[in-house]
Amino acid sequence: METRKTCSDDGSVHGTQKRGIRMLQIVTFNLRCVWDHDGVNSFVHRAGGIIEKVRAQSPDIICFQEATEQNVSFLKAALTDYYIIYSQREQGWSGEGLATAYRRDRLNLQTMDCFWLSPTPRVPGSRFANQSMCSRICQTMLFKDLLTGRMLRTYNVHLDHISDEARVQGIRCVLERIAGDTAEAALPFFLMGDFNAEPESETMRFCNAAQNPPMTELTAGIEATFHAFGRLEKLEKIDYIYADAATARELIAVDCWEECLNGIYLSDHYPVSVRLKW
Repeated sequence: METRKTCSDDGSVHGTQKRGIRMLQIVTFNLRCVWDHDGVNSFVHRAGGIIEKVRAQSPDIICFQEATEQNVSFLKAALTDYYIIYSQREQGWSGEGLATAYRRDRLNLQTMDCFWLSPTPRVPGSRFANQSMCSRICQTMLFKDLLTGRMLRTYNVHLDHISDEARVQGIRCVLERIAGDTAEAALPFFLMGDFNAEPESETMRFCNAAQNPPMTELTAGIEATFHAFGRLEKLEKIDYIYADAATARELIAVDCWEECLNGIYLSDHYPVSVRLKW
């Protein structure tokens, strides 16, 4: 397995398939939702670089966090090779949310669901009492690979930014859902997103100890993902991708997208990409 910071131009999944290896490429990407109040790194200035990078890499699935109606509308218009499913997290199905983009020519969406990380997961805007004022959701999808016929599930999540206890409660909700889905049909799955938790936190210890079903962190070789547009002296690792144990054994490469052109980053997080034999 190869761990690199950036992908080369010929590292895209489609280029590698031409060399005889069929792969699946999945990305987790916190967009940083601010449209025009981050100075040079406002989304309006980063948008072109984001589109160029996605087109160059052509990942099969991208799970976005901090998605808003404005930036999702832009992504839908620009990324015409993708379908993008958007779920909003606040009461009344409003506000910030999660989005999953998937390639039209590679995957067919079978089912999708969105639930709240709370004691009442079907109540929009609900949350745990000890978390921030931000509601939190998980967006889950079941795909069929049009090339291979294989099925896979994705779970996209953005955990609370204030309370580690709330993060553990939230990820427990997600793992319970994964366990239930796996009991119905044991399919490959990927859990990913902005966990707002560093590797030594209780949240990540909880994830790494999960046994129902067991899962493996694909991004263990990545040291840091959050950089606050290059302002942090010590970068933090808070973005992760996990997979079921069998799928994890097919990992080929892990990459951070660290592009910065004229002081403009893709986001305040480095998007993280994994590629697997598929």
